[in-house]
Amino acid sequence: MHNMHMKAAHGKAQESIYHQRNPVPLENFRGQERMIDLHGLHVSEALHMLKHELSVLRSTARAADQRLQVYICVGTGHHTRGSRTPARLPVAVQRYLLEEEGLDYTEPQPGLLRVVIY
Repeated sequence: MHNMHMKAAHGKAQESIYHQRNPVPLENFRGQERMIDLHGLHVSEALHMLKHELSVLRSTARAADQRLQVYICVGTGHHTRGSRTPARLPVAVQRYLLEEEGLDYTEPQPGLLRVVIY
């Protein structure tokens, strides 16, 4: 029972953190650029949100028959516990984009990935 309550609390925290960093729903953006801010989430939470948001954006791009530039903020790991521990989120998101979504990315600056969806 405690485990179930803990998982529910984590789910609420995940939603809260994501919506604080991404206050406007992605489908309400105008123009051809979008930002998805994932830092502050655990890897599994971030990948879950990313999968959902990319699906929404892919549908939006197809409906409008246009390409969308999507910037994904993953951070650089400055807040990762332990100075010797490498940041896990950037590597996991990069791998997910390439292997699961089939999307190439660029890194215009450390901690920020750019993909084009169409």
